Amino acid sequence: MARKSQRKSTRGRRSAKGLVRFEIEAATQDTALLKAVVETLRGEPRKAAALRSTLEGALIGPQVKTAFDIFRSDLPDEFFEGIFDQPRQTSWRRVDL
Repeated sequence: MARKSQRKSTRGRRSAKGLVRFEIEAATQDTALLKAVVETLRGEPRKAAALRSTLEGALIGPQVKTAFDIFRSDLPDEFFEGIFDQPRQTSWRRVDL
C-alpha cells in the first residue's frame, strides 16, 4: 500500500499529463478489447484520434442541430414528385426591391 505522499505525487503527475484514473466493470471476454482501447487512446496521437472519432460516431452519433437535420430524408427526390406541386391559391404579389 502506498503512503499518502506517494499517492498525491502520482496523482499530480497524472493530472499534469492530462490523465484521469477510473475503474470499470466489464465481462471477462471484453478485457483484452478494453485494454487495447485504453492503450490506443493513451498511445500514439494519430491512432488515438482515429479510434476516438470512430467510437464517437458509433456510440454517440451525430447531434441534430437544425430543422433540416430533423426533417431530412434519405429517399431520392423522385419519391416526392407530385406531392409538393400544388398550384397557388392566389396570384403572386408584387414586390418592390
